[in-house]
Amino acid sequence: MKTSTTSAVLPCTPETFWAAFLNESYLRALYLDELEYRAFAVIEIGETSRKLRIVPKMSLPAPVAKLIGESFAFEDHGTLDRARSEWTWRMVQPANLDPKSKPRKDVVTMQGTVRIEATGEGHCRRTDDFSIEAKIFGIGSLIESSIDKELRSAREKEYAFLARWVAS
Repeated sequence: MKTSTTSAVLPCTPETFWAAFLNESYLRALYLDELEYRAFAVIEIGETSRKLRIVPKMSLPAPVAKLIGESFAFEDHGTLDRARSEWTWRMVQPANLDPKSKPRKDVVTMQGTVRIEATGEGHCRRTDDFSIEAKIFGIGSLIESSIDKELRSAREKEYAFLARWVAS
């Protein structure tokens, strides 16, 4: 299992951050326009929770890409504890929709938290802690490292996108 932490100071208050984080227009622009994911859908969104279906565009080493395939999709399920200003999420792999296929075991699991802390002067600090576990003998650590690299890259783009979103 690989664990990681990323952190950044953002040009908004915690309230503004959470409003964007739970805003369907923001999410659609982030995932489809900024991150250029192949597909994105809101399954459910509320004041303190959301479920998203995501088909990412990933740049992976050949053995990992072959194993995961072009149709890799996942659901992001999360809940917000407003009192703690903390989002807890987990990746859920949706059921295989092809009735002729064998049921698939979850070979990759991801989960984490997003904490937002006010830093003063209209800014906040976002800290992401997440873990990735790939249960595939021989290449599990390669998969974990590849996903970690993709997540870090997406976070950097997300930080910059949020700054532009808030400014506009």
